[in-house]
Amino acid sequence: MTTTRSVTVTDRTGLLTDRYELTMLDSWVRDGSAGHSAVFEVFARRLPEGRRYGVLAGLGRLLPLIESFAFDADEVAWLQEQGVIGDRTAGYLRDFRFRGDVDAYQEGDLYFPGSPVLTVRGTLGECVALETLVLSVLNHDTAIASAAARMVTAAQGRPIIEMGGRRTHEQAAVATARAAYLAGFASTSNLAAGRRYGIPTVGTAAHAFTLAHESEEAAFRSQVEAQGTGTTLLVDTYDIAEGIRTAVRVAGPALGAVRIDSGDLADEAAKARALLDELGARSTKVVATSDLDEFVITALADAPIDGYGVGTRVATGSGHPTASMVYKLVAVSDSIGGPLRPVSKKSKDKVSLGGHKTAWREYDDAGRLVRETFTVPGDPEPAQARRAQIPVMRDGTTVHAPTTDEIRAFTAAALQSLPAEALAVAAGAPYLTVVPHPIEEENMTAPTKALIVVDVQNDFIEGGSLGVAGGRDVATRISEHLAAHAGDYAVIAASRDWHHAPVDGDTNGGHFAAPGEEPDFDTTWPVHCVSDGPGSDYAPELATDAVTHHVRKGQGVPAYSAFEGVTDDGAALADVLRTAGVTDVDITGIATDYCVRATALDARREGFAVRLLDGLHAGVAPESSEAALAEMAEAGVAL
Repeated sequence: MTTTRSVTVTDRTGLLTDRYELTMLDSWVRDGSAGHSAVFEVFARRLPEGRRYGVLAGLGRLLPLIESFAFDADEVAWLQEQGVIGDRTAGYLRDFRFRGDVDAYQEGDLYFPGSPVLTVRGTLGECVALETLVLSVLNHDTAIASAAARMVTAAQGRPIIEMGGRRTHEQAAVATARAAYLAGFASTSNLAAGRRYGIPTVGTAAHAFTLAHESEEAAFRSQVEAQGTGTTLLVDTYDIAEGIRTAVRVAGPALGAVRIDSGDLADEAAKARALLDELGARSTKVVATSDLDEFVITALADAPIDGYGVGTRVATGSGHPTASMVYKLVAVSDSIGGPLRPVSKKSKDKVSLGGHKTAWREYDDAGRLVRETFTVPGDPEPAQARRAQIPVMRDGTTVHAPTTDEIRAFTAAALQSLPAEALAVAAGAPYLTVVPHPIEEENMTAPTKALIVVDVQNDFIEGGSLGVAGGRDVATRISEHLAAHAGDYAVIAASRDWHHAPVDGDTNGGHFAAPGEEPDFDTTWPVHCVSDGPGSDYAPELATDAVTHHVRKGQGVPAYSAFEGVTDDGAALADVLRTAGVTDVDITGIATDYCVRATALDARREGFAVRLLDGLHAGVAPESSEAALAEMAEAGVAL
């Protein structure tokens, strides 16, 4: 039997969480570890593809929600009825509120892969309960602000109106308006956001207003009488040119603006500007709307447009890839009041670094951000760096609450700390990747380069099942390079294909051609590099004494890039490089047009400067190798 429960809306936010947060809590309450000290960090392992920076947003919304994170008696009873918690945890939750500390990057600050944008310290029980709430706010608002900041850059000083409220949830619309304004949008159409956060609101009329009148002229006269000649008239309901003539006839040359919401905006704006000037309305502005984003706005840079309205592509996922922030336990005590020990996750592609991290930023004499590093407890503080985090909550109470306009000004200043190339809308690698700070002064000159040797294996050299012409020579030349330059590298990683044996028709996720089928040599291949078989061994001409990390990839799944593999101890290659402070990567190996290409492109996506060393790679075919070289060069790989 299903009962219907009346719902009362309150300010409590305790149920804005996932069930497993409270089932974990229930276990910890039962075993006594809920009171152990813990540290959780929020960070993004990577930025959305092509993005060079992110803008943190949502902190001003999040902190009051944490203060309100509590449960009333009815909610606790319901959790018990649903089997989420037991009696002991019910007692724990009745008195629950967060009493810990939170440090964070200031809202509006930049972040990069690995930036610990928010740190939560308290008991294990109270910290874990906040995960879903923290991530839902920060991921949403940060994605909005990061996209909006790019649009503001593309607009080159021309104002943008946020008008996406009709494309998202009613409360998300308010958060969207706030995040976009913090990132530099000039105003919003959302009245709730205007009242709650002091954001300027704008808006005049939609097409329905024009259609509801007997004529376009009657609609314009009604609007001008109500709002004055400084209003903005929507002129594309019927015919744009005729609409402009009517608008100027009704409002006169002091008309504030005309809005165009359809057609080829560059062409229509040019014609509108010429016609307005011809009619004497030289001060009347041209505003463009209609599915705009940073790419469209960039394409319209030379058009005579005075302002933009952006809706769908700032308010919904089509305009802002997810921020992909995660909330991870990095340190925990084994007893109440006991010392913290670092903990970290080792699973493939989701490795986290243990220990409570303090982030530091370094700037050049012009105020440009040039480096971000972190230290862990016991490391000395860097001498010429600024601490990135500030205290925002102490003992569960907010201690940092800037105004909306103060955050907006801080965001603008943070963006100005990036060089022009990092602000460009064109796709590129992250401007920075956060790395550990060198502990000793002499380490400041330690190597920051890595060498990746890709798949120099018996099956990929002459005589192998997929032998490449020149493979043995490449192996020899790589060995010679290592003999002369091994000391130049902080990490030397060698990758190997490491495929399952084709027992019972195993195709390694479709990588091998199925039994009885011919490989297409594009996505399916002959059997090769079977784990622990002679074909998977390194080529005898390759000296591996200097290799620091051996990477295996393709264990049951198709894999080409060395970044898809893991080291012998289960670490992802990108995390190995970042932990070692690597910023530059040299790449060698086989084959240029497949696994070398994939590795180089992934290295760029992970934010590293990449070189492909001449003469130290060999391809399957000249045509595909030339195409791969061109693609790598376009992605920023130095050839």
